Amino acid sequence: MSDLYLNLQTFARVAERLSFTGVADETHISHTTVARRIDQLEEHFGARLINRSTRRLSLTPEGERLLEHARRVVAEITHVEADLAGIRTVRGVVRVGVTTALGLHYAERLHVLAARHPELCVEFAVADWQDSLIESGVDLALLVGDPAPEALGMERLGLVHRSLVASPAYLARRGVPAAVSDLLDHACITYGYGTMPTIWDISGEGWRARGPFRANSSEAVLRAALSGLGIALLPDIQVAAGIAASQLVPVLPDADISPLRLSIGHRFTGAPLPQRVQAVLDFLIGQFPEG
Repeated sequence: MSDLYLNLQTFARVAERLSFTGVADETHISHTTVARRIDQLEEHFGARLINRSTRRLSLTPEGERLLEHARRVVAEITHVEADLAGIRTVRGVVRVGVTTALGLHYAERLHVLAARHPELCVEFAVADWQDSLIESGVDLALLVGDPAPEALGMERLGLVHRSLVASPAYLARRGVPAAVSDLLDHACITYGYGTMPTIWDISGEGWRARGPFRANSSEAVLRAALSGLGIALLPDIQVAAGIAASQLVPVLPDADISPLRLSIGHRFTGAPLPQRVQAVLDFLIGQFPEG
C-alpha cells in the first residue's frame, strides 16, 4: 500500500476525530507514526494542513480543501479493492451519532450485527442535540427531521412515535388530565435546551409545555417521570418497558401526537460507501423500530 494513500487515510481520520491519540488507538499504531504521516503529507503538498496546539487540533483552509479529496480517494480505493479481490470480510471501526432513545434501542440489538460481521467495531456517539452529532466526526448520524430535497448523503429513515406518560403516583396526587387543555394545570417535564420554549404538537396545535424540570437528555426526562415529578412526552420505544411494568401510565392516549421524523446521513458524499459503513447502515435501517 503506497505511503501517499496511507497518509491520506490517516489524515482523513485525524481530521474527523481531531486527535492524534484517538486515531493511534483506533488504528493500533503509535502517536509518533500518526504525526509522521501528517508531516509527510504536508511536505508532499507543500502546505500546512493541521494547526497543532497544546489544547486542540484544527484544520487549516488547505486542510479543509484536502479533506474532501482524501475521503473520496480512500473510499474509492477501498471499494475497488473489495470489488477486485472479492473481499467478503467486513472489518474496521464505524462511528455512529445516535439519539439517546435510538442508541439504547440499537445497543440491545448489536448482537445481530456482531454475529454477521465479527471483525466490525461500532462506536456510538450518543447525543440528543444535532450540533453534538455533527461535531463529533462520525461516519453515520441519525438526525431529527426530513432531509432537504437537495441534501446529499441523506435519506429518510422512518417515524418515531411518542406518548405522554406519567407515574401512577403523580396521577394519584394531581389527577388525570381529561383534555389536552388540562396539561396547562399540570407539571410538564420538558425536553429542550437554552432559551427556546418547549412546544408539544398535540392534536394539531402547539402547546407550550411548562414545568419544574427541563433537560437536554431524554433519559433524564424519563427518570424524572418515573420518579413522579410530572408528565413527559417521550418516544414509545423509551417508555414501553415502564408502561409494561406499570411504572408509567399513558396520559391522553387518544390524543394525536406528531411523531418524530428521523433521517440518516453519512460523510461520504460523492463516493461509494465503504463496506464497513454500508454494513452498519443496513443494520440501522433493518433494525429501525416499526411504527
